[in-house]
Amino acid sequence: MSKNYRTLDQIRRNHSPLENHLVDGLVDGRVSRRDFIRHGSLLGLSLPLLSGIATVAGFSGMPSLARAQGSPGATIRVAGDMPAATIDPVTISDGGSFVLLGQVGEYLCIAGSDLVLQPALAESWKPNDTGTMWTFKLRKGVKFHSGGEMKADDVVASIDRLADPANSSNALSVFRGLLQKGATKKVDDYTVEFHLDAPNGNFPYMVSSDNYNAIIIPASYKGDYEKSFDGTGPFKLEKYTSKVGASFVRNENYWGDKVLPERIEFIFFSDDQSAILALLGGEVDVISLSAAAGVSLLNNPNVNIDSVKTASHSQFHMRCDSDPFKDPRVRRAV
Repeated sequence: MSKNYRTLDQIRRNHSPLENHLVDGLVDGRVSRRDFIRHGSLLGLSLPLLSGIATVAGFSGMPSLARAQGSPGATIRVAGDMPAATIDPVTISDGGSFVLLGQVGEYLCIAGSDLVLQPALAESWKPNDTGTMWTFKLRKGVKFHSGGEMKADDVVASIDRLADPANSSNALSVFRGLLQKGATKKVDDYTVEFHLDAPNGNFPYMVSSDNYNAIIIPASYKGDYEKSFDGTGPFKLEKYTSKVGASFVRNENYWGDKVLPERIEFIFFSDDQSAILALLGGEVDVISLSAAAGVSLLNNPNVNIDSVKTASHSQFHMRCDSDPFKDPRVRRAV
């Protein structure tokens, strides 16, 4: 796909030097598409905007969701993106792997559509007076698929893996300068403290669903995640075949609300057109594809296209100790 330099110039005029540096890296080939998406999200750029930039830079767009009618309570068949590499919660960085991880894994808290964090594996969290330490209270009675109860040791080990430079963690950039290996402490079986390098009022987002790698897995994890997909989520692994697909069955011991389908099956496709043909041919019930590729489905009466509210957002930082933002009325107006 060719680059649209005129549109790229228009994009540059409306963005900061740091954002433009990231765009230039994508155009020049110094930044991969997956790193562009990851770093752009951390800068506060929305997924639709990242999709548009990637498209005019010569890459395929970000996914939207289209689905055909499925059978409630039975098996839902999903056309999934081919995972880019071996699936390991510590190192994965591509959308295809994250979707699979989301079936089995959970976070301490999750970001809702209103961007407000909701309890998940943690029931509550609060900072100390200086914002340099956060205390999380864990939910009791949560079971891993392998049978053990999720406790503080598992949380400490999971986050320490991500903060350890030796592990090639995809989340290391999130924690750099904020949380070091060994700074996550067990207080008791259901209480964890995070001792930060500097005050941070947004820290809970760093261990939430906003940090895709931060799922909680057993402290005993030694690698080879594809054999178990062990987690606390609503589905558990039935079968995983590299470059072919994966299937998951409902976790009957799940601590939360039971999911509707009894089973979900992912069939990997390497391009949008093959996935569309599989949908139209009845081979799958759900596909993920770029908006451009989905145009042909808009008027198809046998296909439902869902519009999903995203949690992507832009941040605006204000100095609240000086004018004009010292006035709360100004802050609310902005």
